[in-house]
Amino acid sequence: MKSFDPDDDSPVIERDADEGVQLDDDVVEVDAERALALLDAITHDLPGGGESRDGQRDMVRAVASALTRRQHHVIEAGTGVGKSLAYLVPSVMSGERVVIATATKNLQDQLASKDAPQVAAHVKGVRVAVLKGKQNYLCLNRAQSLGGGAQLRLDDGSDMPRGVADQMRRILRWSNDTTTGDLDELPFEVDSRARRSVSVTPQECLQRAKCPQGQNCFAELAKDRANESSILIVNAHLYASHLASGSMLLPSHEYVVFDEAHEILDIFATLLGTSLNAARLRALATIARTLLGEADRAVADQLLSSADRFAGLLLAQYERNELKGLDEACRTELTRANEYVTTLVERLRDLATTSSDAEFRKVRALGPAIHLANDLERVNNVKDSELLYLARRDREVDVEISLIDVGPRLRSDLWPNVTAILTSATIPDTLTKNLGLDDVVVEHVASPFNYADNGLLYVPDGFPERNDPKAEAAIIEELVGLITAAGGRTLALFTNRSVMQRVAEAVAPRLDTEVLVQGSLSRQRLIEAFRESHEASLFAVTSFWQGVDVPGHSLSLVTIDRLPFSVPNDPLAEARRERSNNPFMEVDLPRATMLLAQGVGRLIRTKDDRGVVAVLDTRLASARYRSVMFKKLPPMRRTRDRGQVHEFLRELKDLHAS
Repeated sequence: MKSFDPDDDSPVIERDADEGVQLDDDVVEVDAERALALLDAITHDLPGGGESRDGQRDMVRAVASALTRRQHHVIEAGTGVGKSLAYLVPSVMSGERVVIATATKNLQDQLASKDAPQVAAHVKGVRVAVLKGKQNYLCLNRAQSLGGGAQLRLDDGSDMPRGVADQMRRILRWSNDTTTGDLDELPFEVDSRARRSVSVTPQECLQRAKCPQGQNCFAELAKDRANESSILIVNAHLYASHLASGSMLLPSHEYVVFDEAHEILDIFATLLGTSLNAARLRALATIARTLLGEADRAVADQLLSSADRFAGLLLAQYERNELKGLDEACRTELTRANEYVTTLVERLRDLATTSSDAEFRKVRALGPAIHLANDLERVNNVKDSELLYLARRDREVDVEISLIDVGPRLRSDLWPNVTAILTSATIPDTLTKNLGLDDVVVEHVASPFNYADNGLLYVPDGFPERNDPKAEAAIIEELVGLITAAGGRTLALFTNRSVMQRVAEAVAPRLDTEVLVQGSLSRQRLIEAFRESHEASLFAVTSFWQGVDVPGHSLSLVTIDRLPFSVPNDPLAEARRERSNNPFMEVDLPRATMLLAQGVGRLIRTKDDRGVVAVLDTRLASARYRSVMFKKLPPMRRTRDRGQVHEFLRELKDLHAS
C-alpha cells in the first residue's frame, strides 16, 4: 500500500455534498476516536490508498484534547508526520471557526488547494476560505480608472515604462476572467510597480460603502467568504497585523493554529512594530503634488527635498555601523519632515472633490499620509519595550521599530482570547517562553522516516575553521568534489550572499552539471527549474533554508557553509542578548539550531529519499554546544570520512541513472 506523503501534490478527492461526517450544531467536544475515524477515511481515499502513521494519530489526539480543554498546546512534529491533516481533522470537528496561520506562501497554498479541501470533502457543512491582506487583491475601481487610458501612468504622473505598461495591460485583461482577484494567481511574474498600480493598501481603500465597485470588490468578497468559513487560512503576517489593529481584520474565532510556529516570534516582533523610510516620504510628496493647488505644492517640494536629505543621513549613519537609534542629524531632519507631513495631511483633508475618481485619488493620498504621520509619531516616541534600528533594504536604509520582547503583549492581547495550537518540524527550546507561553510544555512527535539508513551527516575532517582565511578556498574544493560525486542534485546553502556569489563563480566552471544561483531568476522559477532538472545544483541563501520542498531524484546533497549564528551587530539579537542572563544559550544558540535544523530538513522529504547533508563548519563536530544542536537534527548517521561520503553519493547517482 502506498504511503501517504503530506508534501505530495495529490489531487483533491471530491465528495458528494450529502456524503461525509455530519456535525451537530452544538458540538463542544472533539472526540479523538471520531477524529481518528475521519482521518482514516481521508487517507483511505487518497490516490493509491494510504497507511496509518502512529505519529500523525498521536498528534490528532493531542490537538483534539487541546481544543476540547481549550488549552494552548505546542507540538514539534518531525518531517513526514503529516501535521496538516493532524490539526485540520480535529479542527473541523470542533464546531467552531478555526484560523490556520502559516509563515510561508507555499504552505498556505498547499493547505488551501489540497489539504483543507480533502478534509472538507468528508465533512458536511465545512467551508474553507483564504484571506490575504487587501493589497494582494486587484482593486476593480483602480483597474476601471486605468482601463480607459491608452497611456498608462504611475502615481506621480510620469509615463510608465514600456515593460511595466505591457504587464498592466495583461493584468487588465486577466481582470475580466478572474473570480478571486488574487494577484498571486497571475500566470506571469509581475513588476512591483504594476502590482502597486492595480491594488490598494487598507489606508488607500474607499471602503465598500463609498466605492463604486464596493459590491464587486474582490477583497470584500474574500472577507465575506472568511466570515462564512469554518476553516480560514491566512498567513502569520496578516494574523500579526490583525492583533496590531486591535483584532479588527479577521472574523471572530476561538481557535487558531500557527503552523511553522518557529517563525512567529520574529513576525510578531516586526508586525507589532513599524517601518519608515525616505521612500514613503517621497511617495506622499509626489502624489500630493498631483492633487494640491500651486500654493500648496511648495510644501510637497519641501518634503521631497527633506526625504532626499533624510535618506542620505540614514545611509551615512548606517555606513558608520551605528545601527541602533537615530543620530542628531537624522532626528532633526525627521522633525522637519514631520512638519511637512502634518501640513500636507491638513491640506489633503480640506481638498474638495467633484467626482468619485477624484475622491478615490484623495483617499489614496490621505490614508497613507495619516498612516505616515502616525508612524512618525511612533518613531519619535519609542517605548522601552521597543527597539529602533536601521536595516538596509535594497538601495535605501529603513528605520525599523520592533518589539524586543513580544511575550507581555501576547499574554495580554492574544493568549487569553483564543486557544492556540503551535506546531512546526522544529520548535526552539526558548520559543514558549519568548511567546509568553511559560507554562506550556512542548510535545514531540517523531518523524516516521528512516534517517539512520537513508541519511548521512558529514562534517569534513582536517578542515579549516570557518573564520580561517583559508576556509573559503577549502569550501570551494569540498563543493567541487561533493557535487561531482553526487552528479549535481545539490542544494548549497549559505549564510552570506557575497560568499555565495564568490563560491558559485569559482565552483560552476569546474563542474559538468548546471549551477543555478539565487538572484538569477525569481524564487519560484528557481525552485521549479531545480525540481525539473536531474542534475542541477542550486546555490542560495536566506529564504531557501526553509520552505523548499524538492523530494526525489533532484536532490541528493545539501551543503551548509557555516552554522547560521546571527551576525554580532544584529540590533534586535543584540537587544535580546542585553535582556538575557545567558544570551548565548537563550538567544544565539536556539536561533542557530532552529535554522540549521530547517536547512538539514531540506534533504529528506519522503520515505524514499536518500542523501547527504554536509556542514562545512567544524564547530558542529567539536564545539561543546554541538549536543544541543544534534538533539534538534534528524537522527542520521554521522561521519567525517570524505571517501565514505563520496562513495555514498556515487551510489545514489548510479541508482538515479539506472
